[in-house]
Parts: sequence; structure tokens; C-alpha cells
Amino acid sequence: MRALIPMLIGGLFLAACEEEAEQKVQVDPAYTPDWSAISAWPWKSGEVEGSPEAGRLTTVIVLDDSTSMRETIEDAKGAVIAAVSQLPEGTHLAVFAMNNGAVVDMGPVEQVRRRLPQALGPLQVQGATPLGESLAQAYRRLETEAIRQRGFGTYRVVLTTDGQASDEVVLTDVLQQVVTKTPVEIVTIGIGIEGGHVLNMPGVVTYTGVSDVGALADALAGSAAERTTFTPVTAFEETN
Repeated sequence: MRALIPMLIGGLFLAACEEEAEQKVQVDPAYTPDWSAISAWPWKSGEVEGSPEAGRLTTVIVLDDSTSMRETIEDAKGAVIAAVSQLPEGTHLAVFAMNNGAVVDMGPVEQVRRRLPQALGPLQVQGATPLGESLAQAYRRLETEAIRQRGFGTYRVVLTTDGQASDEVVLTDVLQQVVTKTPVEIVTIGIGIEGGHVLNMPGVVTYTGVSDVGALADALAGSAAERTTFTPVTAFEETN
């Protein structure tokens, strides 16, 4: 009986290894990280803070204000306000609207909380779903903060959307540049989207689906506040 125990343990170990191998995320080679570029980011120079905060979380939330959100935009605005109220002290945050641009510019979360309800109040739906340009705009704002922080901290874009990108070619190009050459994290919250989405890319973009706007606040708060340590991942398998 004792002789069987090592064999059983060995069998369990091999089974666990095989299961882990099967669960490895397959990532398109186009999204292979360029670690030299990532380690050198931000590449531009500019005004810097005297004492950068290594643990600072800097986030841009992008609210979908396209015309398809007409029936739910007020609830969506309320969800953003509720989510920001839950973010931890020390977070730096900006809130953008996909078509209307900056709603509240970058600042400590305490300031953003005070300004956000009034700033969001008059916002109305308009336009299509330019996820690519929205991502580019959010990235540029984070890059500015990264220069000030000398690259210290965690940088994240949280995109909300209820549909497909109206500028998918632009989105693909911007996404590849951000993912492969910078440590900026991209999170997408899909609202009531059935089927696939171009940003539902395991191993590249963190994607969360919610059934409706009612679940948006909690998803936003969790996505915007989660603190992570950027660690190079080299175990991805290339797709054929």
C-alpha cells in the first residue's frame, strides 16, 4: 500500500500539469510584448514630480456615450459616480466620455468625487462607438502622468461599451501599440453584449461582461481599483 502512495501522488502531479498546459492562454503573435520598449516607457521627457509614488494607481475611465446608450445613459452616469465613490484614497483618476471627451481631468480621487456629479450632469449621448480613438486619448493622458511619475505605479484604462467599435481598424492599431510596447493595462466592460467582441481577448485585454447597466457600478469599481503588479508573462503560446 505504501508503495502505491508515491505513484498516486506522481499521477496527480502529472494530471495537474497536463490540465495547466491545456489552460495556457493562446495569444496572437501580433500582441507579443516588446519588453525592451516596455521597460523604457514612458519614452518622452517632461515635467516630473519631486517624489514619485511607486504604489500609485492611475486610471482613466471611459464612459460609452454613443447614441445606442440613449435609454440607459443616466443610469450609466450614476454607475460611474457610484464606482468612483468606492475607489481607494490615493488613486489618481480621470473620467472621459467616448464622444464628448474629458469630463473630469486627472486628479486625486477625492477631487474627482466632488466634481464628477456636476460635470456628468449635462452630458448627452451622441455619435458612434469610437473605441480606438477613445483608447488613444486615454493612453495619451496616462502617458502624461507616467512622465510626471517617471513611470512608477500602475496605469490602467477602463473602457465601457454596449457595442462593437465603429473604428475597428484604428482600435486594432492602437491596441497593438499599447499592449506590446507599454505596461498600460486595458480593461473592457461590455454592457449587454451578446456573442463575441473585438476586445474580448484573453491574455491581452481584461474583459468583463455585465448583463445591463445595473451591474456596471460594481464592475467599474472592481476594475478601476484592483491593484496589480506588472509582471512580464512569457508562458503564452503563439497561435498557428
